[in-house]
Amino acid sequence: MALWIIGGILLLLILLLLLRVGVHLRFGEQLELTVIVGPARIQLLPRPEKTETEQKTKQKKKAKGEAQEEKKPAKQREKLSLSFEDVRSALPYLWEGLKRALARTRRRMRIDPLRLSVVFAGEDPAAVAQTYGWASSAMWTLMPQLERLTRMPDPRIHTEIDFDAEQTKVSGQVGLSLQIRDLFTIGWAFAGPMVKWFMAMRRRRKAAEKSEAAAKAAAEKEAQQVSGQGAGYTT
Repeated sequence: MALWIIGGILLLLILLLLLRVGVHLRFGEQLELTVIVGPARIQLLPRPEKTETEQKTKQKKKAKGEAQEEKKPAKQREKLSLSFEDVRSALPYLWEGLKRALARTRRRMRIDPLRLSVVFAGEDPAAVAQTYGWASSAMWTLMPQLERLTRMPDPRIHTEIDFDAEQTKVSGQVGLSLQIRDLFTIGWAFAGPMVKWFMAMRRRRKAAEKSEAAAKAAAEKEAQQVSGQGAGYTT
């Protein structure tokens, strides 16, 4: 009986790891997000309208939570602020982790559909053209690798420049599905590169803080010397 129970648990775990999950995202004028678990589809965005009873229950819970928060002292949490340079420096590490993850999933990841349209715009034409060139270069570099490492039946990506528009417009839809075991594989593949990026970022920030402190100390010392020399003169 114990062996049958253990065998049944192992069979359930194997079936769970082989279950396909995914998301379908549509963005543009309206954001739509659907989670797919096996044959089930759960719509997260836009959220379905709640009944009056659910709304009243939610309002009561919110009021109770606000009352409890007023009693507790407010705690200040330090937020991890990332600059554009930090995000840009993370791209090579993200790409390294992505290649490792996709190579280990052995084309079990499916990207379908992939419809993306980006119209670059802005007040500075030179900056817009530079961004467009960078995005085009990244697209032609990444897409052949993604098509080789994943199942991508019919990808369609369109980019253009509109110098008359003020804001960049992005629209399209993306569907991504994989097996649950692939989530553990991807997480393990990303762990190493992201730890390397975080440590490099910390070292870069510490070096910048030290140089800034040294420059500040030198400026203060110079100011003290100037003031000391000025104190020796009398009129």
